[in-house]
Amino acid sequence: MFSQIESGPRALDAALGCDLSELTAEELVRLNRLAQDLVRKATALGLAAMAEASRAEAHRTAGELSMTALVAKEAGVSRREAAQQVRLAQQLDAAPVLRESLGRAGMSTDKARIVSDALGDLPLDLTADERRAIECDLTAAAPDLPLEQLRRKARRAVEVVDVDRADAIENRQVERDERHQATQASFWMSRPDPETGMVKGGFEVDAVTGDVLRSLMDSATAPRKQDGVPDRPRAQGEAFVQLVRHLPKDAFGNHGGIPATLVVTVDESTLRGTTDRAGVTEHGTTLSAGQLRRLACDAGILPAVMGGASTALDLGREERLHSVPQRRALALRDLRCAFPGCDRPPGWCESHHIVPWSRGGPTTVDDGVLLCARHHHEVHDRGWQVRLHATDHIVEFRRRPSEPWRRNDHYRPLTLTG
Repeated sequence: MFSQIESGPRALDAALGCDLSELTAEELVRLNRLAQDLVRKATALGLAAMAEASRAEAHRTAGELSMTALVAKEAGVSRREAAQQVRLAQQLDAAPVLRESLGRAGMSTDKARIVSDALGDLPLDLTADERRAIECDLTAAAPDLPLEQLRRKARRAVEVVDVDRADAIENRQVERDERHQATQASFWMSRPDPETGMVKGGFEVDAVTGDVLRSLMDSATAPRKQDGVPDRPRAQGEAFVQLVRHLPKDAFGNHGGIPATLVVTVDESTLRGTTDRAGVTEHGTTLSAGQLRRLACDAGILPAVMGGASTALDLGREERLHSVPQRRALALRDLRCAFPGCDRPPGWCESHHIVPWSRGGPTTVDDGVLLCARHHHEVHDRGWQVRLHATDHIVEFRRRPSEPWRRNDHYRPLTLTG
């Protein structure tokens, strides 16, 4: 028998010397399928040999302290991975139906580990027949189920013999998972990179919070015509920026009960647009004049206006911000971002003063317009002219006086335009 097994690697060595570029597409598909079959069968054989070697304490013959040490050395893996392989081999030794299925298409060590762990966690009062029925059920389903779905089925393993009990077991497991996840949340954020000005961060949250964030990101990055975003990572990055900037600023009263607010220091002439001088946030981040003027429209930004001798002239004014009823009126009038060609919804927009507030513009509906973050940048940075049409009260834009006025072509029921 051993000579037959030894002939396998020699045949593979010969195959590895072949020029695969000479194969047709159909032959490459067949070869890939054959290679995967060989991997599964070799893995099954290796786990069976591992289980038998553990029983015989064969690692002593090789001069190793444990089977884990022997596997780590021979397979070139970490001791942790080696320990997992040895444990799986021992579990399979007690699950013959599962062990015999390892060579089937669709099976893998990950799936075998899920099933074997589930079998090891079964209630102790189950009969031998019930345990075998559960093993057969999970093993039959494993090749065709994706890993996540197999994990769900494995958590409900006893349903094949007792559905009600499976419900109770799964619910208790989910409750344990949720309690554990609640203690594991973490967040980190770097300081701005001195060269790029970019901030890096990361987080770990529970699965439900992750689902909420994923839904928000998917909604914000759904394909839109004329979106202008070339790739998904960048689209998600832009969506995350807008998600953070649209958080309710009064939801966290940890600054002496004051809503979360970013204080930006700016001189009066820059805020009014007569000079372009960079400002600075309370955290030390430098901002351009255009960014400062745009952020002055944001309810979460409090401009600390300084005079010529660095004297504080004004620390924000609530009346510069459109109220909730005014925002609702703007949403009813503009429907979405009012910039030509954009379809971002009102919830992702900021209210912009048509006549800048810093130049005396009133905080009224007639002097307001909804703009998404991208087009708010565009209007501020490139100097677009904005007006409210005197007849139908639709906001219009143009880059320079020689150009015609443009508007967003949203459908508006006649009752909205008069």
